[in-house]
Order: sequence, then C-alpha cells, then structure tokens
Amino acid sequence: MRRKFDPSRKGLLENEERRQTFPPEKILALLPLAPGQTVADIGCGTGYFSIPLAERLTKGKVFALDISEEMLGALRSKLEKFPHDNIVVLKSGEEEIPVKPRSLDGALMTCVLHEAAEDRAGFLNKVFGLLKPGGWLAVVEWCKKEMPVGPPLKERLDLNEAVDLAPKEGVKLVRQEFLSDKHYFLLWRKE
Repeated sequence: MRRKFDPSRKGLLENEERRQTFPPEKILALLPLAPGQTVADIGCGTGYFSIPLAERLTKGKVFALDISEEMLGALRSKLEKFPHDNIVVLKSGEEEIPVKPRSLDGALMTCVLHEAAEDRAGFLNKVFGLLKPGGWLAVVEWCKKEMPVGPPLKERLDLNEAVDLAPKEGVKLVRQEFLSDKHYFLLWRKE
C-alpha cells in the first residue's frame, strides 16, 4: 500500500509558500477549460484547485473527489462561503470513483498519481473511462529526485514513467512540460 498524504497536515496544502511556488492559476491556465464543462478534481484535498475551477466554470460543474473525509470536511467548510453551487463534493475510493463513465469533459489529478493503488496504470485507465470522447486529463506530479518536500523518492514517478502508464490506444498525449524543478505537467485527450 502506498503512503497517502496525511490529512492532519492539510494546512500545508493552503499555505502562502505553496501559493507562491505552486499557484493554482498557473495550472488552470494550462487546462483546455470551456464554459459549461463538467470537470473532476480527483484527489481534491481541501479544494485548492476545486474552488478556482468552479470559479472559472460557473456554468459547468466540478466534482471534488477525495478518499479522505477529513479533507472533504475542510472543503465543505470553505464552500459555506462560496457564492456558486457548482461544486459536488464526493467521497471516492481508488477502486470505485462515484462518477458515471463517459460523463466528464475533463479531469485534473494534482500530486495524486504517485499515491494511487499498486496498479497505477489500472487507476489511470479508470479515470480515462470517466471521460467523454474528446475529454482531457491533466496530471501534475512530483519530479523524481530528492528534495526536502513531497513524497519519498521511491514513491515518485518520473515524467516518462507517468506517460507510459496511459493506455496505448484511445488517448493521445498532447502536452508535457516541467512546471518547475519540483513538478511536471501532462495533458492527454481521449480519442
């Protein structure tokens, strides 16, 4: 079993240092968002990306999914002051994701793939199954190198390892880049 982010450390997901080095606007600018889309934030944590996504998709819907009830509780507290009603908060498992197959225009997984079940390729394939034809999946992950923050090196995936997890047919990698010396970005389209 891979180590999961400890929900008791959720304050690290919202601190000012993270906003400076990992601003949500920078990531969201890379996504092919369009008005009215239905998008999932898989591993949403406290809503660091879910809320900015919902602000951009006011005519759409954001499914905020996480395996931790503590994280989802923190997000629900934030949503009490949120002016829109387009975020659906759902508890998810790794094996069962509570979203209908082929119902999403897009999905975002930020620093989640390295935590996925032993069958990372199978997990990624499940996520692709949630996408409509033409839908997109964006993955942000930790670079595979030693650094004082993030998961242990042995749990990280380098960019090529992550790319190789995607199905060989039915999806196309359309963008890959390093966001910083700590993170990389991948974007696929479902054919």
